[in-house]
Amino acid sequence: MKPNTSTRRDSRQEEGNAGALGEPMRGAVLGGDVSRSRSPGIHLAAWKALGMEGSYERFSVDAAGFRRLVRALGAQGYRYLNVTIPHKKAAADLADRASPLVKAVAAANTLVFRRTRAGVEIRAENTDGYGLIEALGELGARPAAGDAVVLLGAGGAAAGGLAALLATGAVVRIVARRPQLAQALRRRLPVRARSRVIVAPWTAADLAAQLEGAKAVISSVPADVFAAPDATAGLEAISRKTAVLEMAYGDETPLKRFVMQRTRWYQDGLPMLVHQAARAVELVTGSLPPTAPLMRAARRPVTPSTEAAPLDHGGGDRANGVAKRGARV
Repeated sequence: MKPNTSTRRDSRQEEGNAGALGEPMRGAVLGGDVSRSRSPGIHLAAWKALGMEGSYERFSVDAAGFRRLVRALGAQGYRYLNVTIPHKKAAADLADRASPLVKAVAAANTLVFRRTRAGVEIRAENTDGYGLIEALGELGARPAAGDAVVLLGAGGAAAGGLAALLATGAVVRIVARRPQLAQALRRRLPVRARSRVIVAPWTAADLAAQLEGAKAVISSVPADVFAAPDATAGLEAISRKTAVLEMAYGDETPLKRFVMQRTRWYQDGLPMLVHQAARAVELVTGSLPPTAPLMRAARRPVTPSTEAAPLDHGGGDRANGVAKRGARV
């Protein structure tokens, strides 16, 4: 399975340098609860680094209102949306067009709008895998052909990461509480790639077995999963040479406290978040922003947004279950 470079090239040609010609950028992050999301600061920093300006907002929305909200934001002139838990599959499903990666993993974390004569077209992209590989590189654990990597979880975040890991030639061992979801991910892959995917149930014995000889462990599950008394059972088998990347970020997590007693190679999800955001901005603007200012923005404290501000969908129709918070540069 080879990295898909054509998507990057085609997106640059198609989008051009959007937002740099005087039209302010408009973007937003959508998720079940994005009140503490760092995306506004990161994307505003990216735009500023590229000489652009605009506004970026956070919308917490439930599954029932997600599709309608996306359509409304596109009609209102938003350039793109970043999508997080639990809407990545829904984002892939509603798009008019999708990248090969999105089609392969059935999950999207970026929706790009383009105005056409027929209306507003939605293109689905997934930059999670790009962010993951770049973050692993910063940790000194970029996978190479034949390396074993353990992936904890089989949700939307894991889907994008799986394809990127396989593109490096690594063998991916998925450990999941619902193995049927992991098997579904495996079935979507090209036949030749499936032989490098091992699926195991998340039991102490199976987890310990899959950790043997692993170069890296990647957790795609929410941080509070490891707060349960028996959640770390099996992780004692982590080698001191094994790197651990947790996609969750924020305060010190239960997983971090546990693994730092066994390995010094730990990293939270902020670098991954920054790199996937930079790639998303590149897909829209045609330019990849430098990551240093984005990382500085990501590490600043976030003021949670709690106020409800229903979005007007036009014609007097208003969304239900939407909380909104915005920022500008």
